[in-house]
Amino acid sequence: MSESEFTSDLIKQFQLRRYQLGLTQPDVDQKIGVATGLCAKWEMGNRKPTLFNAYCWAEALGCEIKLEAKHDMRD
Repeated sequence: MSESEFTSDLIKQFQLRRYQLGLTQPDVDQKIGVATGLCAKWEMGNRKPTLFNAYCWAEALGCEIKLEAKHDMRD
């Protein structure tokens, strides 16, 4: 998976969750505490969120980002 594919897939998940919660992009901007319009830029692919902003974005959507081991990985 390329970086752009990973980013696109992750952003789609954030966007879907925002839709499920009935939030607008400005709502998310306000919850995260970022400049108005930044969430829209992330969702349109014009900007990439920093890791910390992605964490805050997940929190604002009632989610968390966590690392999980793959089931097919050996110890």
